[in-house]
Formats: sequence, C-alpha cells, structure tokens
Amino acid sequence: MTGEREPGRRRGALAWAGAGLLVGALVWAGVVAWAYDGERRPEETGGWWLLSLLIALLVLARGVAWRRGGPAAETGRYVSWMCAAAGLGLLAALFAFPRDAFEATTRDPWAFTPAPFAVHLWLVACAVGTGCVLMLLGRRGPDPRPLRRSLPFLGAGALAVPLAGVLVARFLVPWVPHHVADGLGEPAPVPAEVSEAGWEWRTPMGTEVDTVRPGSHGPLVLLYDGAVALDGGTGEELWSYRRPHDRVEKVWVADGRVHVRHGAGTDDSGEQVWETVVLDAGTGEVLEEGSEAAVPSTGWMNEHGRALVEDLLELPDHCVVAHTQSYGHRLVGVVGCLEVADEETVEQSVRSADPFGWEDFRTEVAVVAVDPLEGTELWRTGWTAPPSAPSPRLGKAPGGTAGSAVIVQHGPEGRTAVLDPGTGEELVAPPEELASSEDLIGVAYADADRAVFAVETGHLETTFHRVDAAGETTGTAVVEEAYLGYTVGSERIALLDGALVIARSTDVEDVSKTVMVAPFGETTRWRDGVLLELEREGDLDVLAVPGAAVLVGQDDRSQLLEGLVP
Repeated sequence: MTGEREPGRRRGALAWAGAGLLVGALVWAGVVAWAYDGERRPEETGGWWLLSLLIALLVLARGVAWRRGGPAAETGRYVSWMCAAAGLGLLAALFAFPRDAFEATTRDPWAFTPAPFAVHLWLVACAVGTGCVLMLLGRRGPDPRPLRRSLPFLGAGALAVPLAGVLVARFLVPWVPHHVADGLGEPAPVPAEVSEAGWEWRTPMGTEVDTVRPGSHGPLVLLYDGAVALDGGTGEELWSYRRPHDRVEKVWVADGRVHVRHGAGTDDSGEQVWETVVLDAGTGEVLEEGSEAAVPSTGWMNEHGRALVEDLLELPDHCVVAHTQSYGHRLVGVVGCLEVADEETVEQSVRSADPFGWEDFRTEVAVVAVDPLEGTELWRTGWTAPPSAPSPRLGKAPGGTAGSAVIVQHGPEGRTAVLDPGTGEELVAPPEELASSEDLIGVAYADADRAVFAVETGHLETTFHRVDAAGETTGTAVVEEAYLGYTVGSERIALLDGALVIARSTDVEDVSKTVMVAPFGETTRWRDGVLLELEREGDLDVLAVPGAAVLVGQDDRSQLLEGLVP
C-alpha cells in the first residue's frame, strides 16, 4: 500500500512546490515594485511579466483546493488547462527576457541598457513558468491535507524565489557594483622604456571614460558613472566602484581620494538630492558617504573665463583680462594694465581686450589663479613687459599626478615660464639657450622635478631636452622625419625614465595612428622607432603610470586602454 502511495506523494510534493513558486513570484514582484519605485522605466520591462502575474493568480485561485472539502478539478480537465497555463507561462518568461540588460546578450554595445528592475521581473516570469510546469507534473490539483506534508513544500517553493532574487541582486545585477583591492603589493616603477603591447582593457558597456590619471599601481580610470583602478603591469582590475543605475553628476580626484557625486532620490519638493561618496584612490574602500566636498569647476569656465576673472578681481578701468585657461578647478587669467598711457590708448586697449604690443607704453602683467566656486584669488605672479612685447599666452603641459602645468609663453623677460598650477611658483627654469629661442615649440612635460622642452632643430626634426629642477639638461632625444608641432603640449607624449613615447596620426582622416619610442641620448627616425600601428578613432593619448605606458583611445567597438610594457 505504501508503494502505491509513493508516486502520489511525489506528485503532490511537485504540485505544492510549484504553487509555492507562484506565491513567491507574487511576493517578489511586490518587493521589486516597492524597491524600485520611481527608478523603473516602462521601456525597460515590457508587459510580459504582467501576463505572468495574471497566470499565477488564476492558477492559485482555480488550481488549488485551499479549503478542506473544497472542490478539486478533475484530473483530465486540470491537466488540460494547466498545459495551457504552463505554455503561456513559459512563453511569457521567454519574451520577458531583458536581452539588452546583459553584456553577453545585448545586440551591440550601444543598445546595452542595464536594468535591474527588468531582470528581477524576468525572474518573476521564470518562477511563474516553472511553477506551472511543476503543478502540471502533479497531474491534479494539490490538496492541502495533510498540512504537515503540503506546507513544507509550499514554503520551500515560496522562499526559493526571494532567495534567488537576493542572489541576483547581490551578484548578477547589483545596484552599486563595488570591488575593493585586496593584498596590494609594492607598485612597479614607471618603466624606463617599453617594447611591446602587454595588455588591453575595454570600458564596461553603458559608460565611457571621462579621464585617465596615474594611480598608485597603474592607471586610475575615471568613468562617467564611477572609477576603476588597473594594475599597470598586467591590466588586471584592482578595484572598481560604479553606479550604472544612478544619475552621476561628476567623478573627480582630490587629495588622493576619488569622489563620486550621484543622485540619491528627490526631496519633498521634487528636487534632485545629491550625495558624494569618497573612496580611497589606492584600495577603493569607501571612506565617507554623504561628503560635503564641493564639485570642482569644469569646462564652462573657458567660455566665460574673462568675465569670471574680471568680476572676482574687481580690476581698475585701465586693466584688461587678455587670456584665460582652466586647470582643473582653477581658472588662470593673464591681466594687463598699460602704464602711464593716454585715455584714448587705454580705451583702445580695453575695447580690443589687448593691452600688449603698444610701442610707447609698458604693460604691468599679472598671471592670476582664482577659484570661481569659492570666489577667491589663489595666487598671482607678475612682471613688467616692455613696449611692443607680444601678449603672454597660456598653455598646458602634462604633469603626472599633479595635473597639467601652467605654461606661459612670452612670460617674464620674454621667455617661456613653467608654473605650478597649485602655487604659481616656477617649477623648472629652461636653460638660457632655450628660454627665448624662436625655435622653441613648447613644453612636452613638466612636474616639480623635471620638464621636457621641444625645439625645432631642422626640417621635420625635433629635439627634446629633458631638464631637471635646477635648469640643467639631463638628456636629449632627437626625432627625425616627423612634424610634431601640434603634438607637443598635448596628452599624446608620455615621459618615461629613459625615453619618450609619442602617438601621432598618419592620415588625413585621423584614424591611422602610429606609436613610436624615442630614447634619450639617441637620434631616431620616425619609421625606425615605430612600436605599433593602430586604427583608432579620434585622439590617441599616452600616459606614463607604474608598470606601463598606457594608450587611451577608441576603436569601432568601444573605448579601450592598452598597456605598453618593457
């Protein structure tokens, strides 16, 4: 007799487990709707999950004899309509699959749309389809009697869906993907030279690179929705923090910390509430939530730079802001004031916004840095320009972790000056023979310890002079058969300990790129020093970091970083 009851018990267990899945699906759908309220978008979810919920409600209401002595459907009729319910449930699960929510299944990178809400509702649809199949395999409507046998399977099925949902939220589609660096060793030094491409890293789908900076162990990639730190020698991700499902206003680095300012819902008036998370730039650990750090100024300063500087400095009527340039959150301006000039000349200089080049009048010059957000002057340096002196011009030069150095052409005594963006002090004084040379192209690199000055020394020939803080030349590298006038001062030149790495376009479409290495102490023809030939869209930047020289570019698939290693 026991053997005859065993198949019936197994079918009853399947049916009750299936019913539990339906109950769990309804519960999880409610949890998801509550948790993601205000964050979901209809186009992310479709409507197939609604059909799944309707099927679950109908099956639970019509297919289970919940009351003792309640009517149970006949076996034949039960199997017939459960076949239809199972078929519709599986069909709804199939069509509810959020294809573009996963990198592995999306149609293309530009269609990728991370949507946790849609993924969880697909889980609900799968639970409903699976539950209907299990109830169909039971062959008849489950009877709750005896409760000691039905309730455990009902409870197991009901708990399985929330448990799966928690695992999905934790590992498959976390709202804030965050991985902290573990067991970091000593960082590799910046290589003296590089000889090959050692690794490649592509940006995650759904975001783009904002900027790349030198980190403690390699490149620190600031994305539009977070940050990722890579190992310079291998390209391995050391830590990452992203908010792909939130509005992210700004990601920046200050004082060895990464700041991510993101939306945190709305207040009672419907205004967006912003919060700033502060991370350790070396390990990615969260140091502070809800930081009060001010968002640094951005490119808008260049558009309104002259007006901002004029308003902050409250200049006399005879003074003019001739030129401005932003350096991170700082705005630097060149201010000129004509000395002892007649009223008509002063009016002309103010109207033309150029107080320089007048034959009979000297000009008091000041290079001033201000913080537009704080409304304060940070530093200033000045000199007196002789009559007919050209207008000083501001430029930039890559400067490692300190950011771009301030380059002043036609600066004090008519020479090119390299200033610290934080203090305004002169970083490196160029050798006398280069200071006022008409052949000086510009500054390729500058930090507190060294600078590289580029001089045109012949037809399609550029000589790079590496200079220490005392102004002594410590090495030269000559590059022949290439015009590098537009490359000097850009992010397309990286300084290693023993060489320069230079990236350059070689066609008018700006797609074909070549990367060459120019060792100090040698003369290198461009074609002899070429390390890589690449097809890249737009600019191809080069950055020296611990362990590698990193190329930052974009191909027809996505943005990517490539590590050049020794």
